[in-house]
Amino acid sequence: MKMIVLDNVSKIYEGINTDNKDSGIYLWIKNFFLLTRNKATTLLAINHVSFSVSKGEIFGIYGANGAGKTTLIKLLSGLLGPTNGTIIIDGNKNNKNIKDKVSYISTNGWMGLEWQLTALENLILYGNMFGISANLLKDRCNDVLEEMGMTESKDKYISQLSAGMRQKITIARGLILDRPIIYYDEPSVSLDVQSAQSLRGFIKSESLKNNRTAIIASHNPEDLMICNRLMLLSKGEIIAIGTIDELKKPFIDIQIIEIKCLNGKQDYDLSSIQGIENIKYSNVEGKRDYKNITIYTRKNQFSFNTLIDYIIEKNVSVLDIKFKEITIEEIYQYYLTSKEGGKNDEISS
Repeated sequence: MKMIVLDNVSKIYEGINTDNKDSGIYLWIKNFFLLTRNKATTLLAINHVSFSVSKGEIFGIYGANGAGKTTLIKLLSGLLGPTNGTIIIDGNKNNKNIKDKVSYISTNGWMGLEWQLTALENLILYGNMFGISANLLKDRCNDVLEEMGMTESKDKYISQLSAGMRQKITIARGLILDRPIIYYDEPSVSLDVQSAQSLRGFIKSESLKNNRTAIIASHNPEDLMICNRLMLLSKGEIIAIGTIDELKKPFIDIQIIEIKCLNGKQDYDLSSIQGIENIKYSNVEGKRDYKNITIYTRKNQFSFNTLIDYIIEKNVSVLDIKFKEITIEEIYQYYLTSKEGGKNDEISS
């Protein structure tokens, strides 16, 4: 069953053109609205996007800042209407009906928490706004606070909580609505590594337990590793979509080796070694005399022993050498470069 269907959807934010013939107070007012509405130029935020998400699926959206992730989530939430195309959420096209089917959890949501209330009181207030009965709301609040590890802090005021704890309350607030579709917009922002890992486990188990559809929009690759499928977005356009294994197919013969060494000012001619496709040099942050060397090799052509022989022969002061997994960032950069018609640095043909 398809819970989310988008067909050829575009979203354009219209700009405001100032007529050069305008003058005086009329020109001042026109420019004032231009500046305050932040619409100086027309912006194509989403460009002919089509995809669908099945019931119970965890679907990821990855892209750099400005890729259109938040605009897309707002379209899916019924907060914005598309300029062109069709959006169907759980069988509904009307924005009002769509809003009743989704829960939208924004990374900046904790800014809307009531700071003069406790964590629990914030959840109760939010639940009351949506008409949840008192007994049901109490049970939902207690269950979600326990799942988020916030039971001991439920009576603390928002001002007494850390940024990460406020983020947890924001997520808890979205979960008490018990909607069939949940959107997580940068869910792990402000969370420490352990809390972020626990949150990802919770999102996955919660989706499986309740057969709930979830969309995660994030620039943190770790958030997206739990997704069944992933969509790569750039400048409002889909550049690739599929499972992580499907998206990794261009890298199937590629092996990445990362070397950390001393003598940062010295470059090594590793390109002479058979099977090496590309080499990237970068400095180690805070270590002026250290250097990272990232080597992209063809598995069936490259010999690791040959690399070790070279390191010994050139007396390279190696601090660490390891094989590295293909990251979502590298996958994203590959498809972005391919779409733009350029040559991929990671994979040369």
